[in-house]
Amino acid sequence: MYNKGMVIKKSNLLILLILFLSIGKANGQYSIKGKVVDAESFQPLPFATVFINNSTFGDITNQNGDFLIDIPAGTYELVISFMGYQAFKFPFSTQELRDSYEFRILQETIDLKEAEVEEIRDDLWHKNLEIFQEKFLGSTSNGKKCKILNPKVLVLDGETDETKLFARGRDVLEIENPNLGYTIKYVLEEFFHDFESNVTVFAGYPYFIEQDLPRRRKNKVQEQRKLAFEGSITHFIRTLYHDQLKEEGFVVNKIDRKPNPYRPSDEEIEATKLLLAETRAWLRRDSLQQVIKKENLPKEMIDISKDSLTREDLVKEARNGFLFLTYEDPFFVIFEKEAEEHNYRKQLLNQQRSNSSKDRIFSNQVNALPVQITKLTLTGNALRLFDDGSYFHPYDLYLDGYMAWEKIGDLMPFNYKPSD
Repeated sequence: MYNKGMVIKKSNLLILLILFLSIGKANGQYSIKGKVVDAESFQPLPFATVFINNSTFGDITNQNGDFLIDIPAGTYELVISFMGYQAFKFPFSTQELRDSYEFRILQETIDLKEAEVEEIRDDLWHKNLEIFQEKFLGSTSNGKKCKILNPKVLVLDGETDETKLFARGRDVLEIENPNLGYTIKYVLEEFFHDFESNVTVFAGYPYFIEQDLPRRRKNKVQEQRKLAFEGSITHFIRTLYHDQLKEEGFVVNKIDRKPNPYRPSDEEIEATKLLLAETRAWLRRDSLQQVIKKENLPKEMIDISKDSLTREDLVKEARNGFLFLTYEDPFFVIFEKEAEEHNYRKQLLNQQRSNSSKDRIFSNQVNALPVQITKLTLTGNALRLFDDGSYFHPYDLYLDGYMAWEKIGDLMPFNYKPSD
């Protein structure tokens, strides 16, 4: 699975108009303010959602389309969402802030075929909704407690390609996460789940709103937020950036590959196929077919290598000071301060026992460890890392294992700090 909270989509929207020069505040706090208008009529758009991607910073435009968001110094991505309009994004730095902006956003083109899909609310739609919720919110204890408050804004399509489920949001998804004390407004731009490979990919922009919690619940929520953050991909990237892997409980190792003992060799499988063609006894045929079914299992099993990797092995610094993950081979990230949830262990073992997993099979050595284990693979040439734990481009990092199992239900904002 790809990084679930900060996937950045390309945009074909109008470029914003810059009105005034930048004025920074002396105390290190800044504000971005502006107006949101229709790109054709120039009429203001009240009640548009404007927020900093994957953060708790946001606002709703007033009757005049105006908004104001206070932010600390840094580099951000502003997102504007309004029903019937294309989502708008604007990357900026507080060092280059203007006094005010006017954002002209475009209306969304209506897809007649998609409009037909939107109206369907039959048994199949509800079944697809259940699948979407599991793959999008997650199967963790936090994910299972999450609730989508407005599911009817979802366009669910499992018929165009029966091997995949596609989803898109006509409006901002509103998600209640009681375990972590957030209401999440999520601009879903893309989602698909491949049933054959069991791979889920989604892209969008989350905005976290703090729930008004009674005092007796605040301490519990803080503990749960800390657990959700620790061991996450955001936690790992943040500690990798700041060179604090050991202190934060992360170990990085190379991968050892060896033949999968659960899979017969190609020669054995071919010989079994020939024998099956000559066999008439049904009991014998059944046992031979069980051997042939194992052909779909991966030929290799991966183990944790004794060879560890350092930050210097993984990261390179450019002349301008930017940090990039450049290590070419897949590697294990092991978080030693927390064990994997029982639900995940059960799911992993069931896949292996049923031989249903077409992906890698972790050896017994890996499965027996009381830690959280993820395999990371860089799919591009280099991945830029940021100090808050975000990275770009998200599609250039493939997660397989525990971090991939944790989804929106365990997502924390980039401005979260364990000391908060």
